[in-house]
Amino acid sequence: MRRLTGLLASLLPLLACPAFALADGVSVVDAPPASGVNAYYASNRPPLRPAPLIKLPVGAVRPKGWLRKQLELQADGFHGHLTEISDFLKKEGNSWLAKDGQGRRGWEEVPYWLKGFGDSAYILGRDDQVREAKVWIEAAIASQAPDGFFGPRGKGAASTVGSTEGRYDLWPNMVMLNCLQSYYEFSGDRRVVDLMTRYFRWELAVPEADFLPPFWQQQRAGDNLASVYWLYNRTGEPWLLDLATKIHRHTAPWSSGIANWHNVNMAEAFGGPTTYWQQSGDEMHRRASYRNYDEMRARYGQVPGGMFGGDENCRPGYSDPRQAVESCGMVEMMLSTERLYSITGDGTWADRCEDVAYNSLPAACTADMTALRYLTAPNMATADRRSHQPGIQNGGPMFHYDPHDHRCCQHNVGHGWPYFAENLVMATLDNGLAVVFPAASATKAKVGDGSEVTLAVDSHYPFAGELAITVDAAGPVAFPLYVRIPGWARGASLRINGTPQKVEPSPGQSIRIDRTWNAGDRVAVTLPMDVRVRTWEANHGAVSVDRGPLTFSLAIGQKVERDGGTDRWPAFKIIPTTPWNYALVLNPAQPASSFRVQPRDWPAADMPWTPEGTPIALAAEGRRVPEWRLDPFDLVAVLQQSPVKTSEPIEPISLIPMGAARIRISAFPVAAGGDEGHAWHVPPGLTYSPSASHCFESDTVFALSDGVLPASSQDREVPRHTFWPHEGTTEWVMYDFGKPIKVSKVSVYWFDDTKAGGGCALPASWRVLRRTGQGEKGDTWEPVPGAAASSATRDGLQALSFPAVDAAALRLEIQLQPGRSGGVLEWRVE
Repeated sequence: MRRLTGLLASLLPLLACPAFALADGVSVVDAPPASGVNAYYASNRPPLRPAPLIKLPVGAVRPKGWLRKQLELQADGFHGHLTEISDFLKKEGNSWLAKDGQGRRGWEEVPYWLKGFGDSAYILGRDDQVREAKVWIEAAIASQAPDGFFGPRGKGAASTVGSTEGRYDLWPNMVMLNCLQSYYEFSGDRRVVDLMTRYFRWELAVPEADFLPPFWQQQRAGDNLASVYWLYNRTGEPWLLDLATKIHRHTAPWSSGIANWHNVNMAEAFGGPTTYWQQSGDEMHRRASYRNYDEMRARYGQVPGGMFGGDENCRPGYSDPRQAVESCGMVEMMLSTERLYSITGDGTWADRCEDVAYNSLPAACTADMTALRYLTAPNMATADRRSHQPGIQNGGPMFHYDPHDHRCCQHNVGHGWPYFAENLVMATLDNGLAVVFPAASATKAKVGDGSEVTLAVDSHYPFAGELAITVDAAGPVAFPLYVRIPGWARGASLRINGTPQKVEPSPGQSIRIDRTWNAGDRVAVTLPMDVRVRTWEANHGAVSVDRGPLTFSLAIGQKVERDGGTDRWPAFKIIPTTPWNYALVLNPAQPASSFRVQPRDWPAADMPWTPEGTPIALAAEGRRVPEWRLDPFDLVAVLQQSPVKTSEPIEPISLIPMGAARIRISAFPVAAGGDEGHAWHVPPGLTYSPSASHCFESDTVFALSDGVLPASSQDREVPRHTFWPHEGTTEWVMYDFGKPIKVSKVSVYWFDDTKAGGGCALPASWRVLRRTGQGEKGDTWEPVPGAAASSATRDGLQALSFPAVDAAALRLEIQLQPGRSGGVLEWRVE
């Protein structure tokens, strides 16, 4: 077994000289230059704004270590064998294999899969999988019609889910264009350029009224735009810029704000305006992506892991760390931030990419990559086949690891790791190279005067911050080398051939080394990985613990059991075997000092994304919060205000990287000291059963008793119960106490969004009914004596007191206004 710290020992020759020196050509820059043209790799042609970073052709960057292992596991796992599993990839009658585009299964699934399958095969050099990818690539090329259109058409292009009522659905082709570009970079096949040229001429000729109507194609047309610029940078055809303007004009208005709250649309499309900024030069388009990202995270992403709660859509009132996001959303966020870093040179985007790559994506699949799940949350204590709706918006077995399910993510998740690997090292406009994501890799590229060099990066990053970079070339070659310093890294240091350099980069900058390199020259960079504690004020003062780019989760004992699937491709569930409901005990003066770093052996199999294999852990202390439980949907109950009061003893606990934890708690309450702190309120819905005559599918009866008070009657940011779309009817909500209790007061917070243009209003009237017992007689409902019918009021708890009565169940009988629905935000009983 290799120690995590063993890499440092291998760097001893680089550390031998204690004296500091500043070599000629060493400097610190905010970003690589945004001027010039790379002589060897396609960069932005005028009039496009120069992009500081250039993605190298597929196959130029070869990952090593854990990242190569991830690709190998993916190729050997369900995604590499999806043609055996997925009905959408059956060849017989497949529209994507038909020259005339007719047949079945002609929507997004095939290109989604091919996008990751092909790139993984090219990177790994898997000849059998390259041949399989070419079957689909050749068919796509052969399908091009004389007018320029390619791919499925007519009934052969029928969508799996609702897509558009327009004449053309260009969304699936946008994904296939990515597949074709990768194949061209891998093979140099000129037919790809010819196909794209004819296809884009067809797009330019499509009448405005028929071009990119809603839904998916309009939301995600930024992908189409990026492909147009890819082709323009290789051909220089000026009419392509006219098409780019047309595409931007018809794209959903992401330049003005969040155009849609579907999680994948958000992750995929929020950066589209900055893609167009390369042509427009309008600062509004550059800033739009920053604003969009900030709004997504501020409203629904005050959680660790780099994502947000969008399970399927982001919903007002659902922003707790138990809310989840699609595996599709993760990989699309990674691709968006990779592109944004290339375009802007702003290292913030690279940090954001790493956040998702290391803290969210690994847990979307089983460690051996034989199964995936649809949704993953920062706080989730189970991974099972149960439907967790409406706490999770999407019904069905969304947490279940199943290679046969989760259609879109099943096919699309595969591009996350290969695209990330392709961006580890990038070219720069001054004919240099930039180490962007310093996972272990070997890159062959042309630099300087056109000489080919091999740049080897050796590291255990992101688990350790010691990086060794070695240059190999046939002879001396001058070129600049950039090393990105992450935004969390303070005090980074540099050595060249063992000599320390007196250079002090700030977090987010890059070190630039412009020199003549000889074979065997070595650069050592150390990125200090200090423990940090983040506070999520918007989520009740919960905290997360970070070290370097990794966020840490409670190490929860787990039992993995087969739960369906086939013998060849089984499905799994994971259940906890140890408590998960801990609040962290922190030193209030220095929270980060509450944790002790515990290095472990590097896993022999290069699989660090498991509880057993992770090479790093944090020792901590916690106290259980017994009232913090699974709610009626089997979800981790919503966080409450920290610091929390608990009388439980202090216990030693272990934290592991959240990417290695497939059931996890990564946003923790903080334990109060002594008798201080906030008492954890157990919502009544956890002790007795709420129900209703009707509840809208996206709402929940458990909102009645969740203890969350709204800001007003039209507050759409909190969970709610409504009778929508029932209008003018007599409805009811009920609490069943299980046995008779004394009741003397009810308080109701009514939902009324009419001022915001909604269809729910205060009820015309309401009254309180009780049931005194069980059985035939107990089933009789009667008005509560002294609880006279009352007119409903807005913007506060409306209290109604009455002489104490016995009730085994209580019901509010509600008469809705004619032509209006209604709802309840909170109902309390005393």
